[in-house]
Amino acid sequence: MKLNSKLIPMKFLITLFILFGTVALKAQDPQVVVDNKVHKMVMQFTVGDSTEQAAIVTQVGNVLAAWPKAQIEVVCHSSGLNVITTSKTKVAKGIADLSAKGVVFAACNNTMRRLKLSKADLLPTAIVVPSAFVEIVTKQEEGWAYLKGAH
Repeated sequence: MKLNSKLIPMKFLITLFILFGTVALKAQDPQVVVDNKVHKMVMQFTVGDSTEQAAIVTQVGNVLAAWPKAQIEVVCHSSGLNVITTSKTKVAKGIADLSAKGVVFAACNNTMRRLKLSKADLLPTAIVVPSAFVEIVTKQEEGWAYLKGAH
């Protein structure tokens, strides 16, 4: 059986292309651990629609994938309280999964009073803080990095 000499180099090039393409895709994998240091971040969340709820869950998950030992608190106020309000959340499972990994979801008591909500209206893992802004500033004074979540 005679092999076509033009066919072998083409197969070789295709194999190399597939191999390098796979390596390049793996190098861009966002799930790669960057480091195992403890990073502290407080995230402000103020938007209540389902797209933004999904976005905050994804963002926090991405941070934990890169920094598995990160300490994260998501402070929810205004419409953002919907993400941890049992009757309005679209991501209860995602919140439960993140909470199980140590992420804290905090509800602003001022917003809760304004909306006539109680702790019983929140997902079971949520905590209540007196004021979203006071909580965020306190965390920053303790050395936590501040981020605006979603959007």
